[in-house]
Amino acid sequence: MHARPYWLLPLLMLIVIAATISCGFSLTLNGPANFDAPILLWFRDNNDTARLAGLPWMTQFWLNMTWLGNTTPRLVIAGLAIFGLLLLRRGRGALFVAAVLVSGITLSTLIKGWVGRPRPQLVAHLDQVSSMSFPSGHALNSTLFYLAVTLIIAPLITHRTARWFLYGLAISSSLAIGISRVALGVHWPSDVLASWVIAYCWLGLWVMLAKHYWPKALT
Repeated sequence: MHARPYWLLPLLMLIVIAATISCGFSLTLNGPANFDAPILLWFRDNNDTARLAGLPWMTQFWLNMTWLGNTTPRLVIAGLAIFGLLLLRRGRGALFVAAVLVSGITLSTLIKGWVGRPRPQLVAHLDQVSSMSFPSGHALNSTLFYLAVTLIIAPLITHRTARWFLYGLAISSSLAIGISRVALGVHWPSDVLASWVIAYCWLGLWVMLAKHYWPKALT
């Protein structure tokens, strides 16, 4: 039985990323996906789409979630994580986190400028934005960053339940950050969905590269 070529899975991930970007171009040219508007409106008050539905504190909750995905807090947390890894003599792991973070920011910025999808105007924006809509930089970069840090830190934790808790916290945080962008009206749901797909594929590429060429970075 022949072994599966090493390059097959990375190639598949690159194809998925390319296909997702192609969907972004299609959405830009042809308009929102069928599920985009209904989901955006689901978060809003039926009588006033400038307000979120539900309890009064929901707006602040989603703003707090979005704050976790802002560039400054993410870079501060990244700096602390990298510094901590260096103190633990995990320099390779620190470099892995930095590489994933920088490449993710670069990738999302390039795709935004390339695809050029406008922000949704269906509901009032509850957060200030200036860049294009596809993909969501918050969703993409927070998913990459929080999961990359977890991949490096989790092996250092001896308690199995604590490791799974850390993975769950990273995944749930990145999901909440992505959802917050839709709740605040600054992204179409398809922007966020595409961001998660790209982020997981991009992180998968980095993990496979590290395992093949630099396995000690992940241990």
